[in-house]
Amino acid sequence: MRNRNTIDTVVLIWAVTVAAQLLVATIGVISAKIWRPEMDVSSAAETIANVVMAIVGAVIGYIGGRAQGRLEALNGEETK
Repeated sequence: MRNRNTIDTVVLIWAVTVAAQLLVATIGVISAKIWRPEMDVSSAAETIANVVMAIVGAVIGYIGGRAQGRLEALNGEETK
């Protein structure tokens, strides 16, 4: 973590926080379905899936933006 800039550190902390919350929510949904099988968890599962897809899209956009910015900073020349 010492060689990372501030924005990378913030993004990593954000990603870990959201991942932990999603893990807890998923465990809760699975637990509810195991202990109370009659409970409808479809809307909770759909919400979790939507959040995961939004996060994946945000991460892909972040990585793509950093790669594009790096290429523009290097005038299109790749580094080895």
